[in-house]
Parts: sequence; structure tokens; C-alpha cells
Amino acid sequence: MGGRRMPNALLERLKTKKSIIGMQCFTGSAALVEIMGFSGFDWVSIDMEHTTISFADVENLTRAAEVSGMIPMVRVAENEPLLIAKALDAGAVGVIVPHIQTAADLRKALASARFAPEGDRGKCGQVRGSHYGADGVPWSEFWKKKNDSVVIMPLVEEREGIENLDEILAVDGVDVLWLGIGDLAQSYGVPGAPMNKEPLLSVAREAIAKTRAAGKVLLAPSSPVHTHDYCRELLEMGFGGISYGTDTSIFRNVCRDAMAIVK
Repeated sequence: MGGRRMPNALLERLKTKKSIIGMQCFTGSAALVEIMGFSGFDWVSIDMEHTTISFADVENLTRAAEVSGMIPMVRVAENEPLLIAKALDAGAVGVIVPHIQTAADLRKALASARFAPEGDRGKCGQVRGSHYGADGVPWSEFWKKKNDSVVIMPLVEEREGIENLDEILAVDGVDVLWLGIGDLAQSYGVPGAPMNKEPLLSVAREAIAKTRAAGKVLLAPSSPVHTHDYCRELLEMGFGGISYGTDTSIFRNVCRDAMAIVK
């Protein structure tokens, strides 16, 4: 499998850029997703863990991402085979899987995203993710193409995941990982702390070093600070890209700033 895999779509962006910048879609607004893409964002995380976004919404949001030149990723609610398969069937290029704490967790997610004989994803050639079967590609070719190109991004966001990072990084078929800050801070007993404060700073630096040594890329969220200086600091630390907040938080901040002017 390793020699045949197609390039990870996110890594392809990194060939011509210093870092890849994404944003999380919490509103379910296709217009906001298009604005992200037309503004130059590389990828979007369509969030189904913390929002009411449905799979019907995912179809339209992935269309909006594609039209505006972004890579559509879906953050599923949990590491559940049916949720992962449905996100890919709806048209996502890949899936962000939360709360990955062990190599077994990650292997489960990979199996859910791949068709047999390399996984256990259910076959269906009449969905958006397979172009509704309209391109005439026989299944004997289609499953290989999809298995080779699907992107699984594990979200490591608990202390247990950090402690098991070596074995998680050893799992083949994963090139980009995301270090979650909110749950990670809680897990280390410093809820609400940013990545540049101890003990999270040491955790982040060690995770970056291990990920680089494995030939992979580690992403970080801009929360809870959301300032340009903080984002630059994260990139200077060695993260390969940023998840620049959520569409709801960005709009909230703009609204607060506007009200501060008129008060």
C-alpha cells in the first residue's frame, strides 16, 4: 500500500507554501466557506462534533469548498465507522477524527475510510463522493484510487494521546496530524491555556520534533488567542499549519470590536 499511495492533498499545498492555513466551519454556511476559499485558505474543517451540521449540509459545504479552491475536510463527531464513511460519501476529501489516543484508535479510523480489502468501508458507487458513478470508472479501479487518496487527520487532544504519540506516528497512511489545544489544556490541568504556556509549550515542542522525525506534519489551532502574533509564534515553533479558529468565533470577535468602537 505504501508505495502506491497518492500524495496527500494537504501535503501537496505545502510543496508551494510555507504553511497551510485552514478554518473550522461551525455555522454550516456555504457562503462563509466560499469566502474562506476565495480569501486564500487552504482547507476547511466542517465540524460535526460540536455543531448541528448534518450530512445533507456537508454535501453543500464540500461543494462550496471545491468551488472556491479549498480542501474540504469533515470533523466527525466520533471515531465511528458509519460517520467516517458517510462524510466521505458526501464528498469530503478526508476526515478529521477527534480524540485519537492510541495507534489502535487510528487504525480503526483508517479501516473505516478505506474499501476492502484494505479496510471495511461499505461500498456504494451512487453517492457524491463517487461522482454518482457518472464518470464510468469501474469499481475495480475506483476503490484503489479512493483508498490511495483519502486523507485521515487524527486529532490528538488528550494526555494519553501525547504519551502514545510514538506509536500513533508509526501508523502508515497518515501524513498530517492536528494537536488540539482545548481538551489538551484540560487534560494537563490548565484549562484555557494557550500552546505557548507551560506545560503545553514543552508538550508541543516535543510533539513537533517527533512528528518531523517521522516525516510527517503537525498542525495547531490558533485558539484560544486568535492573534496574528500568536499564529506566527506557533509557526515559528515548527507547526506546519494553523487552524485559524471557527467562523463563529471570527465573526464574534468582529462584532465585539465594532461595539467597542461605538461604546
